Amino acid sequence: MTLRISNAFLVKRTANQVCCDMGGESIILNLKSGIYYSLDEVGARIWGLIEQPMAITAIRDAILSEYDVQAEVCERDIHTFIERMDAAGLIEVPIEVKDEVGA
Repeated sequence: MTLRISNAFLVKRTANQVCCDMGGESIILNLKSGIYYSLDEVGARIWGLIEQPMAITAIRDAILSEYDVQAEVCERDIHTFIERMDAAGLIEVPIEVKDEVGA
């Protein structure tokens, strides 16, 4: 089943992985499947942000403040990243919180 991403979600890394920094990029090993994943600089930054539970809106705001990217592109790419990490079994989406602005 594919996860339908909502900005109201909090996400965090699963405990079933180990990762290491490789000069700004990250390598992740899924301990259940034995599959390695490589993340570029932006993916590694998102991965670092979700070491603890973090709202997708907070991830988006952090990336927008650090990188020159349009908000719509940033949000779409974060949703894609989260969907792929979920499909790989590397993240948890523990709870849904209410959107404070009602959007």
